[in-house]
Amino acid sequence: MHNRFQHILVSILILISLVSCKGLQKETIVYKNDFEGSNLSGIIDGKIEDYNGSKVIGRYSQNGFLLKLDSLPVHNMVQISFDLYIHDTWDGNTVKPEGPDIWIMNIDGWSAVYSTFANGLCTNCSQAFPVLQPSQVNGGFVFFNNKPNSNAIKTDLPGACKLKDSKGGTSMYKILRTFEHTESTLDIGCYAQLEDSDMANKNCNESWSVDNMMVKVIEFR
Repeated sequence: MHNRFQHILVSILILISLVSCKGLQKETIVYKNDFEGSNLSGIIDGKIEDYNGSKVIGRYSQNGFLLKLDSLPVHNMVQISFDLYIHDTWDGNTVKPEGPDIWIMNIDGWSAVYSTFANGLCTNCSQAFPVLQPSQVNGGFVFFNNKPNSNAIKTDLPGACKLKDSKGGTSMYKILRTFEHTESTLDIGCYAQLEDSDMANKNCNESWSVDNMMVKVIEFR
């Protein structure tokens, strides 16, 4: 009886082990950069600037950068995370000539983020973020209306140029996107489409930067 009980117990433990193993995942960090070493390897149109005692990739206004990764290990999904700084006077969903002010992330050519941000002096504006994509109505885009700085991690940072002496001149957001992916290469493009009536000072009025970027690949086994 004792041996039979041991046999049943071992069988149960094996079954539990098999069930718990099903769906195991392996995460591998394939890119990690806080930019403190000014490392721009694999980045097209990259540039480094000091902001608030740290190094960031940026600042950018209308343009941006492209991170190209290759030789990725076998995987089923990718997770991208980083800090996004929205500097100075973004006007969110406001119409031209002041807005809309749109931040964009493309992954292998498809749109992962296409959202507006409102910051700084634009207290009566609205922004789409954290809604990541606009609706399409009659062939045009309609952005969701959220309050300025919605889902921001920090809203009390100094500006970078126009509002550099103002607390609240920059807001920080955490961008996190996880998606299916199996290719051995990965392109991550970060850009903006910004409108400003003061074109001569546009780069000072509205800009953005990125810090603490990490890319993981996830394999389900």
